[in-house]
Formats: sequence, structure tokens, C-alpha cells
Amino acid sequence: MGFLLLLYAALLVYGSWYPFAWGEPVAPPLTFLHTLPTYLDKGDVIQNVLVYMPFGLLVVAWCGRRMPFAAGLLLAAVAGTALSLGIEAVQQYLPSRVPSLVDVAMNFGGSLIGGMFGGLVSRRTAPGATLLRLRDDWFRPGPLASTGLIVIALWMLSQTTPLVPSLDIAQLRGKLGYLYRSMMAPYWFSWGKLATLWCYQVGLGILLCTLLHTGRPLLRLYVLLTAFVCAWKLLVVGRVLSLELIAALALALPALVMLRNLRPNVLAIAGVLLLAAGLAIYETLPGDAAVFQPAFNWVPFEGQMNDLSGLENILEFLWPPMAMACLLRQALPFHRQDAGAVLGTAVLALGMFLLEWLQLSLPGRYGDITQVVLACIGWIIPWCVRGHGMRAAGPRGRTAVRPG
Repeated sequence: MGFLLLLYAALLVYGSWYPFAWGEPVAPPLTFLHTLPTYLDKGDVIQNVLVYMPFGLLVVAWCGRRMPFAAGLLLAAVAGTALSLGIEAVQQYLPSRVPSLVDVAMNFGGSLIGGMFGGLVSRRTAPGATLLRLRDDWFRPGPLASTGLIVIALWMLSQTTPLVPSLDIAQLRGKLGYLYRSMMAPYWFSWGKLATLWCYQVGLGILLCTLLHTGRPLLRLYVLLTAFVCAWKLLVVGRVLSLELIAALALALPALVMLRNLRPNVLAIAGVLLLAAGLAIYETLPGDAAVFQPAFNWVPFEGQMNDLSGLENILEFLWPPMAMACLLRQALPFHRQDAGAVLGTAVLALGMFLLEWLQLSLPGRYGDITQVVLACIGWIIPWCVRGHGMRAAGPRGRTAVRPG
């Protein structure tokens, strides 16, 4: 956990100081501490809160049994504020950056909110104890199973970022109108997008199947999770509920009915292959926007630091490899785990690089080393988790999951 905390702090520093073009400050040092900006960008404010929430959560999780939750929450708020102040102070020497006390305040808020979410995974708090007791009742024990649950949470976050709801009737009418036009006009519908989402949804359902205790209803829980995500997407500002996603969710159900009774290792391999196929299909689809960038981008996260869509893009390339690694760890015997981790990293890195390079010839797409880095990070994380496997054999060696 300490390593993840340091890694995330390093990413915050990298993203805040890029492109590292140093120069003389245009105002006396620390002027930003007593000068308020004349204009606040709503997207920038939300982004400053969101990017520091994982930092606060990681600080509280790292404290764990070292100190009481209240002390860990205080440490998360102080550490987030101190890190933000240091970053903003150095930004005075970056002409392309604008240090602001509002950013520090939003980063403090993000760290505090993230730390409070950390209380939900601590048995020392009443909400955390209740939630973890529910987790123990429904899902298999162990760090690897917890990592799988994090993957599902990352998928849900990738679909609902930036999490800001709106009850504007005009917005809701517009989103429902988009669904109607997709049904009435075939050219609005993308079969490639449907194939990608179907592979993802079946792979995600397989992962959920491997996480559940024997006897827990897979289909009902899967429908509940996906229905919540669809409903939330209708409310979240800037997100659209597509007909392709609804169709993929519906078509995933019969596939899960057929696949869930496979032998555990075969089921896990099927999930890996489906997720890999979904990622490959997505990488070969033309883009929706008019993007013209003939050169390959070799600077990590260069295109993800400008707006909230960058966070969505990061999550989209992070969770599928994480899910693949969680499933493959269950399929491989213990003595082949290290080989699977190393060989899988090499194959994934090479495959993603080739797919990104091929995007130079696709309209609306461009090659980006960031996607390769994200895929490799997502793949490596589950292999660093302690423990091996989490299958519980049902009758005849099969994973017994009660019908939905």
C-alpha cells in the first residue's frame, strides 16, 4: 500500500508540473496564497477534487492498523494539503501553469473526501465494519478477491465519471432523445462498439462470478449493478447512455447463463480472452472526433491532463487489464504465477504498442504511449497482491453460483 501511495503521489507531481518548462515567476513567490482567481472553471474545480480523492483514500488505507481512523483521516487531509502547497509553489516557476489557492482548497477537499471513503474499508469505523461484514457474506475472502472488487468499482467509475449529477429535465430529455434516435436511425448504431462492450460485459460478469460465494445469485447482482450504472449515466453531466451499452448488457445475460457452469479455470480463461478481444476491438475502431495527429505521442499522460475526459480515458485502459490479471491468477497453478506475470506483461505491452501504432492510420484516432503504460500498470497490480486463487469448488468441481 505504501508503494501505491508513493506511486500515486509521483503521478500527481508529474501531472501538475508537466511539461517541465521552467522560467522566472511572473509574480513574487507565494503571491497565489493571498490572491484569488478572477474566474473559476467548473471542470477544473471538479478535477482538482477528484484527482486527490485516491490520494486521501490511500493514506487512510496505508495507516490501517497503525493509528485510529480519525488520526489517519487527519493525516490524509494534512498530507494532501502539504503536497498540493508544494506543487503549487513550484508551479510559480512554470509559465504554462497558474498556481492558485483555490486549487489547494479543492485538493484538501479531495484528500478529505477520499480519506472518508477510506473509512468504508476500515473495520475500525461503524460504516466500514458493516460494509466489510456485507463483503464477507457475499464475496470470497482474501486480497485477490478484494482486488477483483476494486476492478468492478473502477469499471463503474469509468462509466460515471465525473460523478456530478444534474436533475435538469432538458438534459434528461436530450439523453433519452439520443437513445431514441439511435433506435430509429441505423447509422447512429455502431456494431464495433457493441462488440467491444459485449466482450467487456461478459468478461466483467465472469469476474463477478469468480468473486461470489457459492450460492449467491450472480445474475440478479449483475443486473442490479449494471442497472444502477445506466441510471446514474442518465443523470451525470457530460455522459451519455448509449444504445450499444444497453444492448451489450442485455446480450451478456444469456452468455453468462451458458458460461457460469464451466470449470473454474476454463471460466477464468474465457474471461481473459473476452476482455482481451474487447480491448483489441476498441483499439481498431475509428474515432468519433476529427482528430489529426500524424505523429505518435511518446509523452505519457500528455493528452489526459487537460480536462475530465482524461480521467475517463485512464480508467478505460486501467480496469480491463486488471480484470484479465485477476482472472488469469485464478487459472494458473501457483508455480506458474511468476511466469504468467512476466510473460503476460511482455505480450500485453507489445500487443498494445502495435495496436496504438496502427491507430496512426485510423480516422479520429492517434497512437499514444499512455495507453500502453496504463495497460501494463493495470496488468501488474493484481500480480503484486498476496495470496493465490480464490475458487471454491461446488458439486463435481464446478463453481456453484445460484441462478439469478
